[in-house]
Amino acid sequence: MMGFKCPPSEPTLLLAANSLGNACVRQGRREGGSRTGHVFGLGFTVLVYIFHVSRGCFSNILWLYVDPSQLKQRMSAEKAARPSLALLNNLSGGKGAASFTEKLDAEALAFFNEVSKRPFSQQAVAFLNAYWPEVKDEAEFIYSAGWEVMKYADMHAKGIQLIYKYDEGNDLDFDIGLYFYEQLNKFVDDSKNAKYKAFTRSQPEMMTSLKRKQELRDKVDVNFDGRVGFLEYLLYQYKDVANPADFCHRSMNHDEHPEIRKARLALEEVNKKIRAYEEEKDRLSKDSQGSGVKALGAKNMLAQIDSSPLKEELNKALITAEAAVRIASKKFGGAGGAGGAEGAGHSDGAIWWMNRDLEEKKKRYGPSKH
Repeated sequence: MMGFKCPPSEPTLLLAANSLGNACVRQGRREGGSRTGHVFGLGFTVLVYIFHVSRGCFSNILWLYVDPSQLKQRMSAEKAARPSLALLNNLSGGKGAASFTEKLDAEALAFFNEVSKRPFSQQAVAFLNAYWPEVKDEAEFIYSAGWEVMKYADMHAKGIQLIYKYDEGNDLDFDIGLYFYEQLNKFVDDSKNAKYKAFTRSQPEMMTSLKRKQELRDKVDVNFDGRVGFLEYLLYQYKDVANPADFCHRSMNHDEHPEIRKARLALEEVNKKIRAYEEEKDRLSKDSQGSGVKALGAKNMLAQIDSSPLKEELNKALITAEAAVRIASKKFGGAGGAGGAEGAGHSDGAIWWMNRDLEEKKKRYGPSKH
């Protein structure tokens, strides 16, 4: 053994170091200091790994302290593609890439697919509900940047130019997924959107198209359906705290509360009134071109559209939605609410999203806007 000239293989060395680490833990427990033993064992493992990578001679010293028969048994039991990295990840307690790509069981996959079929905004709410404590500081970016660009990419794919004509989708094919990331990078690099640079965890990573497509296929597309949903994008973007299996564990068996559903449906009713208002406005704008009687009549109606029955219906829908959102916020907390109701912890994302969406709608279509 003293004539051993080259260091053992990387998996062998790490398993050997871990054996010493475990021995330190056991000895520490016997002496009433398990924490010290564990810390020493982990530190020793990492130190040996560094020495091995640099081809140091420390591995020969380590080799003298390990029972070869035990080492062989442990090596045969290790099935990971990179045992050393998996071992370090387990020792450090990190989630790592393996947890992100962990396969979902049948029940979790069915739930994940159901959420993925919801509109982009509802996928975002499901994600925010599950990870609100971890990602609440990124919510504005998710709403104003991620969601907006995702809708824009979907509109581009469907050949839709005007937002009021758009029915919110739920996923993109890989080519449009590439387009989404390209547009998101352009969005954050635009000088007029400089404020979004403050959301450091939300910044998209620059990649070549080939690399991005591989990432979409191998990592982002959780359910392997060849498409990318907003939920999949969010789980991948915030993979430091989230992964698909954990999302399902956190989200399953938490149904939408009736008060929250009522507020969400009230906001959807506002969307319908906005569409009717914008369609009429667009029709009158087209009819007003020219100088004939029809054109003059259209110009007159267009000038009075903000006092028209359609606008009054839109105002009523906004008032109804605002009342519903206020009630839900008061009961479940979140923006503008007192909080404290049972189940509120699973609704923080929904409450924030509805308040933010209501704010945007009032800004664009509220009674004071003309």
